[in-house]
Amino acid sequence: MSIPAKFHFIRPEFRGCRIPNQWSSENMGEIGEIRSLHEFSVHNARLLDPAPTLDSHGFQLVKDPLDLDLMDTEVVQSAFYARCREILQRTTGCYTVVGGGHEYRTGFGNETGPRGVKPTPNGSAGNYATGIHADMCAAVERGMSRLVPDGRHFESINVWRSTKPGETIQVMPLTVCDMRSVNPVDIVFVDGVNTGDVRQFKKVVSQNVIFNPNQRWYYFPDMTDDEVLLIRQYDTRQEELNLRTVFHTAVNDPNVGADAPMRSTIEVRMQCVYEVDEDRDARVRRFTDEISNTYPDGSQSDWWSGPIENYVPPPT
Repeated sequence: MSIPAKFHFIRPEFRGCRIPNQWSSENMGEIGEIRSLHEFSVHNARLLDPAPTLDSHGFQLVKDPLDLDLMDTEVVQSAFYARCREILQRTTGCYTVVGGGHEYRTGFGNETGPRGVKPTPNGSAGNYATGIHADMCAAVERGMSRLVPDGRHFESINVWRSTKPGETIQVMPLTVCDMRSVNPVDIVFVDGVNTGDVRQFKKVVSQNVIFNPNQRWYYFPDMTDDEVLLIRQYDTRQEELNLRTVFHTAVNDPNVGADAPMRSTIEVRMQCVYEVDEDRDARVRRFTDEISNTYPDGSQSDWWSGPIENYVPPPT
């Protein structure tokens, strides 16, 4: 069982370039020219035997019945964060789990009415992801050094689940790419955006990818409210670039009816801490050196971190 998908990927001629976004590009037209549309199939991950894991594919579905109000920010930051740490420590066997931040996804960012974004309890943007991406790369190492103890390796993981008790996720489930199926030479670094607070989006360096027919994309249809999808976002233990992260986006399932309830999901990002990184300084330099700072026109990117200077928040 599979569903069709059609998304924009980076065109091959831009391999090795840093890709600008709407805030960092002086020529808005060039952004569209950098990408091309490709069709591919998204396969049912529930049919994989053995089931995919964080170590094997970069993503894993786990059962976790829960009786918490995930639309209550105080509950999320206390009881739910504690629950996420338990899940991650149990699943990975890590030394400890640190950090924590969350976003909600409640609707389509380019629509109004019932299908549009609803206000989120913590001020995150709330729109479904509609472009293939990987949220993190070695650019996060600067900030993580203050959070991860004792110079240890860490793995940043996204904990993704429904906030609606009793409902299955039908509208725009996530599709995730088997990290092993991505050729490292097809990975491209991008001027990315942290949408965790709609009042001030921030700069990040994210990743995009060039289409390759060898890529294997999956989704978990009809995720229930007691299922959690874990997604690798960045793993310092992996020397191969493609094994450090998982590309993903929301995908339209054509089998879902127009009257299906809009999904409301929460994603929590935390860091699983592992053994001491014996060669940390050299490794960080090696990983960071892979990040291109040269735009397609030959100019240099200074997009790394901090607030987006010319960002204008939406009206409240």
